[in-house]
Amino acid sequence: MFKILIAEDDRELRQLFYHVLTKHGYAVTGVSNGKEALAAIDQSYFDMIISDIMMPEMDGLELCEHLKSELDYSHIPIIL
Repeated sequence: MFKILIAEDDRELRQLFYHVLTKHGYAVTGVSNGKEALAAIDQSYFDMIISDIMMPEMDGLELCEHLKSELDYSHIPIIL
């Protein structure tokens, strides 16, 4: 099953993404910031990440920098 990580601080928007994507057969995990996203990635593999740009603690751009350079997850597509 295709696994998607959603990093979005707006709870209602995160739930909307979750509802639509799970309805279409995707396995979805939702988190509220970049730090939580990194923790989720340490625990599980994801095929794609959908991330908000402006989030508390670690924004979407910082998350991308960590994934692409420091952690070498350059193979995971990210939609901002």
